[in-house]
Amino acid sequence: MSFFLKFHHLLSLMPAITMVGPLILALAAVAALHYLKLTRQLREQFAALQSTSVELRKLSTAVEQSPASIVITDRLGTIEYVNPAFCRLTGYALDEVLGQNPKLLKGEEVADENFKEMWETLLDGREWRGEFHNKRKDGTLFWEQASISPIRNQKGEITHFVGVKENITERKQLLAHLDQMAHYDELTSLPNRALFFDRLACLRALSRREGRSFALLFLDLDGFKKVNDSYGHEAGDEVLRATARRLSACVRDSDTVARMGGDEFTVILGNLSEPEHAGQIAEKIIGELSAPIGLECGASCRIGVSIGISFYADDSMDVEALVSAADSAMYQVKREGKNGYRFSGERESVRQQSLKVRQLRVVGQEGEERSAG
Repeated sequence: MSFFLKFHHLLSLMPAITMVGPLILALAAVAALHYLKLTRQLREQFAALQSTSVELRKLSTAVEQSPASIVITDRLGTIEYVNPAFCRLTGYALDEVLGQNPKLLKGEEVADENFKEMWETLLDGREWRGEFHNKRKDGTLFWEQASISPIRNQKGEITHFVGVKENITERKQLLAHLDQMAHYDELTSLPNRALFFDRLACLRALSRREGRSFALLFLDLDGFKKVNDSYGHEAGDEVLRATARRLSACVRDSDTVARMGGDEFTVILGNLSEPEHAGQIAEKIIGELSAPIGLECGASCRIGVSIGISFYADDSMDVEALVSAADSAMYQVKREGKNGYRFSGERESVRQQSLKVRQLRVVGQEGEERSAG
């Protein structure tokens, strides 16, 4: 107790300290409060950083484990990052693509115009969506559906681009298969009835606009039933496949050979300069199809073909009417003995007169030769 009395007596001898003491205590209290506030803020910032770090780890993990290919390039298109899915799909290792341009994957079928349009969109600050037919490191091709977006800095300037791409190769193959099934004959791989009428309608519209003519040949095989009865349906299928190959070899790539069903076929000869050319093609077809066809069973068979020919726009400007006219002409050939061809309408009369004139000339020449002999 005496100590406190002495201390109090000492302070009473120094009134300045006694006056400043409360101020020091106040400043200490303010400093303590500021420290507590600062500590709380630091704790909050640390918690926010921890939360951000967790989110960044989640994002990084999502990108690394994403099944979609992810590519990040700089403004010039130089690759700065690819995820593992990119490497698995393309066959390229990370160090093989860093510093490269995505054109490294460009397939032969991708036109430069596609890349030009893409870059114009991206440099304008807009997202670009489209498809790429790319090439892997081993040379095999694959399809990707891509979404590419620009990345901006705080000033709003484009600094990078990020592309997210999905492998759609199987989807493309499925669509191609479905298209094949919908438009092509399964046995012969020729256009089927639906695709035939579609192409015929398109050619009619084009010919009408440009004032051109084309011919339609309707074919029915002669003796096909006998092949089926003698050798079975598998042999009949072989004959149909052989017929498809021979018909295709008789025409131009721009023409259409289609199977209508059974043993009926059609041929569209576009842009005819002379109607007689259709007759020449018909004679060529008759000659090709009359050659023996070897069968897998070791036997061989022969068939014939009856052909009816109609013309746009002499016989009709209507698609169905053109087919009907060629079909009618074909059945007339059947009635007259088969294995031949016939024009529809007035052109057949002109052809028959021309044949009679040629026959008379041949007879006349033979008579002159006999007389001279």
